[in-house]
Amino acid sequence: MTHRIALLLACLALAGTAVAETIPGPTIRIGGDVAIAQPLEGSLHALAGTVAIDARVSGDVSAAAGDVHLGSTGAIDGDLSLAAGQVTLDGPIQGDVRVAAGRVEIDGPVAGNVSIAAGSLELGPAARIQGRLSFRGGELRRDPAAQVIGGITHTQPHRWREREHGMGWRFGHGWIWTAGLMLLAALIAAALPDVSRRMAHELAERPWITPLLGLVALASIPVAAVLLVLTIIGIPIALLALIGYAGLLLVAYAWVAVVVGGMLLDRVNPETAARTAWRVGAAVLAMLALALLVRVPFVGGLVRLVALAAGLGMIFAAAFRPSAPGAEPPPGAPAA
Repeated sequence: MTHRIALLLACLALAGTAVAETIPGPTIRIGGDVAIAQPLEGSLHALAGTVAIDARVSGDVSAAAGDVHLGSTGAIDGDLSLAAGQVTLDGPIQGDVRVAAGRVEIDGPVAGNVSIAAGSLELGPAARIQGRLSFRGGELRRDPAAQVIGGITHTQPHRWREREHGMGWRFGHGWIWTAGLMLLAALIAAALPDVSRRMAHELAERPWITPLLGLVALASIPVAAVLLVLTIIGIPIALLALIGYAGLLLVAYAWVAVVVGGMLLDRVNPETAARTAWRVGAAVLAMLALALLVRVPFVGGLVRLVALAAGLGMIFAAAFRPSAPGAEPPPGAPAA
């Protein structure tokens, strides 16, 4: 999970840095492409689409990028910390290495310990790791000439262990998660009927603007968190923001079912739309229908994205847009 989150943040950072920009100062760089072709004194912090290091960096290096390459002519005298899609390390590193990525290749000397979380890790013939290698991920390919003096620890996360349990286990695990979402939708429908009606009004009044607002929030919050990570003071704030963001996504996803279920109930049986039991039942059925849709091949991913965007958009619209008189539908019969 750690490397998935880091990979997602790196991809979002790439989308938000289409125009290259360099922050004043020699050690912090943001842009589409960051290339280090001349020796750099001190540490390097980079946020970019690609980071290429082909010269010596005398301090630590930390970067979030789609692709990071330490060439054979490059070198790092300190520690290396990366979040990226693909990482290739051919040059020498004097400190420790910590990487979260989709794919990692090491074909050079490392004086310290190496900690990798990735989908795959490949050790080339020139790999010389003096410390211990800890790899959490899927496939580990090691050339016979590669050396790891401190030994190797390979841990497979749940995503890879699921294959050992078979299709039945994965099917049951998925529906347990769906049952939890159905319970969350029922709680929201029962506890927050007025807020749900206001969100339904926002979605009906602005069917295109609301999901667009959600897409902006979906992309901008992780990018802002990545930018905060580059500052020491911002690291705790960034971690709290990411935890809150994960919770917000969960609530937004369930709230879509609550709102859609309530809107359908208003059309089918408006006399009972205000009754708690009917609202809860409609929310649970809508959540079940959404769970079935996201399991449809090819279109399931798009349905999930639209649901998340709509849910986030409704939450932000209802929270920050002042409600006008008569904006919300009048309450119906007393809740039962």
